[in-house]
Amino acid sequence: MPFWEIYSYFYSLSLRNLFPYRRLLEDLSNTLDIKEGESILDAGCGPGLVIEKIIEENKGKRISITGLDFSKRMIKYAHRRCKNLNVKLQVANLNENLEFSDSSFNKVVCSNTLYALENPRRVILEFHRVLKQDGAVIIANPKPNAGEKELIRQHITAINKLTPIYKRIYYILVSLLLIPVNLAVITINKAILEKGKSREYHFLDKEDLHEILSEVGFKSIDISSCYADQNWLVRAEK
Repeated sequence: MPFWEIYSYFYSLSLRNLFPYRRLLEDLSNTLDIKEGESILDAGCGPGLVIEKIIEENKGKRISITGLDFSKRMIKYAHRRCKNLNVKLQVANLNENLEFSDSSFNKVVCSNTLYALENPRRVILEFHRVLKQDGAVIIANPKPNAGEKELIRQHITAINKLTPIYKRIYYILVSLLLIPVNLAVITINKAILEKGKSREYHFLDKEDLHEILSEVGFKSIDISSCYADQNWLVRAEK
């Protein structure tokens, strides 16, 4: 079974209960700043967690969302999560040209996907092509020194701050029940981190990201930290 198909078994259940990941979803949604009538492309949508957050934060707005992922299993999970919602989901290889016309979307979001693709510059160029004028791309991508210790530390800190006490007890129990799942995710993430350190995956630094975005034509480029300081959060406009 392919690497990412194995990851899909554990991805959603583990991450959705991780407090730094919840904050990442909030950061992505806030940075998207979706307006009435906009169309959004989630490139590398996984099991649909970002899409779910977008819909939750934009209730009442007339928006359209398209999600792409090359993993059939991830798209299957996304279909379950986005059931009865106005979302289009399809299997697609982001290493290839996107099957959309020029200027198709107001926003493109790509969370923790770019690093695993063959040629980030080519992918970002495609994002630029399918964006409408004045549209924006939002990218979350691991930093070169990304790791797991700070994610775990911030998760534990967030649990310890929960009130009333029953909420704290609930999340402690959930964390204990998910130990087997989280251990599997940690093991897989260690393999991903090793590929990042060996440059097999693209854990880009801030300067490299800015350079690529500028070269393909993006402007108003803003790059900050997110996800317990393990990721870059990028927003750039066409």
